[in-house]
Formats: sequence, C-alpha cells, structure tokens
Amino acid sequence: MTIHWLAQGSAAVSALVIGFIWYGLLFKNTWMKASGLTLAKIKNGIHPAILYGLVLVLAFIMTKGLYHHIISIHAKFGSTTEYPFWHGVSHGLSDSFFYGGISVLIINALFDQRNWKYILINMGYWIITFAVMGGLIGYLG
Repeated sequence: MTIHWLAQGSAAVSALVIGFIWYGLLFKNTWMKASGLTLAKIKNGIHPAILYGLVLVLAFIMTKGLYHHIISIHAKFGSTTEYPFWHGVSHGLSDSFFYGGISVLIINALFDQRNWKYILINMGYWIITFAVMGGLIGYLG
C-alpha cells in the first residue's frame, strides 16, 4: 500500500493540533477533573516527547486506514465530488463511528465507570479529529 506522506502526515499532525486546542484550551479543567488527573500527575507521567511521539505515530497509522477508505472509494467510483475536502470530512465522520472506535470508547468508559462529561469530551475530540483528518486526506490525497 502506498503512503501519501503529505496527506497522511498533515492529517496525523492535525490530531495533535486539535488535541492541544480541545484538551489544552477548551476543556482542560473539565477534562482533567473528569479523568481524575492533576497537573502533578501529568508532570510525573510519560515524558512529553515520548507521549506526543507515540500519539503522532498512532495517528499516522489511523490515517492509513482513512486514506485507504477515501481513495479506494474514489478509485472504484471515480471522482465522486467536486469538493474533495468535504467529501473527506464525510468519510472521516462516518469512519469515526464505524471504524474509529467511538463505540469502543463509550463501552470502555462505561465499564471504567467514567461520567458523561468524560465520554462526551473524548467523543467530541475523536469525531472532530476524524472529520478534519478525512478532509485533509480528501483534499491533499
């Protein structure tokens, strides 16, 4: 399988950017409280270079599946849209539910006895992230 470095790399980096905005700016305190995290616990956790490096690698792996899905649809049916960004967004949204693990996230959170704030914050992040990743792949791929 081919790797489209620009499309997949941009999409993987977008997961970090969206994560910074989502967890670092918009929902920082609510997410930390819902997760049971403190600044001290975070400071004593995984070194940031290792943490973000792993996140980038895993996000890149996710983009491979998303890229393959979007591009295989284009190859099978031809160019299906004049708006490749929005076409990619639609695939990203559907993939977040069907392949991206939103159901798995909810199931794990329910068994872990997490509250709905925790579930909704994490769900929102993944839905938006998959939509943006799909859009970038659709546009750049």
